[in-house]
Amino acid sequence: MIHIVLTWSADKRGKLRAETPMKFKTAAEARGRAERSESRFAGVVALSQGYDVDTEQADENPVVLFRAGRTPAEFDE
Repeated sequence: MIHIVLTWSADKRGKLRAETPMKFKTAAEARGRAERSESRFAGVVALSQGYDVDTEQADENPVVLFRAGRTPAEFDE
């Protein structure tokens, strides 16, 4: 299982720009970072996703742990 926080900033025209993803050892660490990052970014998502290290393939359906602000459509509820 991998745990990732994705963040987006908005440019002057409001277009979202992805920032560098952050990886964490646990879901709790990822969620905590996302919650603390909420005020600094236009949007933030923390997710956990299964990952097969042998095939380097990620599961198609990640579990969203936390979502706030403006995010790309694939993270809409």
